[in-house]
Amino acid sequence: MSRRVPEFAVVTGVFLGLSALVSGVALGWGLYATVVVAAGVAYPFVAFGILRDDDPAATIRPRPVLALGLAVAAAGAVGVLLDDPTPRGALFALLIAALLAAPPAGYATRYGADVNPLSPTATVFAGGTVGTALVVAGLAIGAPYVGTAVGIAAGLGAALYGTARGVAFAARTKRRAAAGGALLGLGIVAAGVARGGPLTDWLLVGTAIALVPSLYAALTRESDGRSVRSR
Repeated sequence: MSRRVPEFAVVTGVFLGLSALVSGVALGWGLYATVVVAAGVAYPFVAFGILRDDDPAATIRPRPVLALGLAVAAAGAVGVLLDDPTPRGALFALLIAALLAAPPAGYATRYGADVNPLSPTATVFAGGTVGTALVVAGLAIGAPYVGTAVGIAAGLGAALYGTARGVAFAARTKRRAAAGGALLGLGIVAAGVARGGPLTDWLLVGTAIALVPSLYAALTRESDGRSVRSR
């Protein structure tokens, strides 16, 4: 396919994103709404262009994409905090930032931006620790779904990053992670029982946490197959 098609898609996405940004400012949508709409319009076109390009890194450099994505994520988070400067708003701001940063971060990881000062293994453990803390924070401040969503995004995102950068977990390690996730999920449910009151939130959060290791295993199954064949 001609390179003009991918490049045209990227240019179209950038143009539409900037148009949405200008419209949001002119119409007074607010920072959060403006950033989310602009990203929602631009990202699909840019993603299409990347997927249709045989060598996207030659056209779209990973580091500038990552920098721009982080700027968009930061703007979205600030917009949320301006509308809701509370602990719950802070958690939601982190969730929005994670969602906005995930596509450019994934692209940068795939094409070797190599700007993370931590090793892949350290990143995996840091992401798991931060993710667990965010889940607990969500339960503590009465925002269990937001805390769980951003916690899963942090933990699972770090694990997928580690896999993309060469961290290979043995089958035994994955089974232990699944068992640990199940125990953590049961612990969350037990905490809900001990507190009394409705258990719906605690059950849903505990179930979601218990399923994360299995979701990771499913998403990295193809990577495991390639590792086995390479041996």
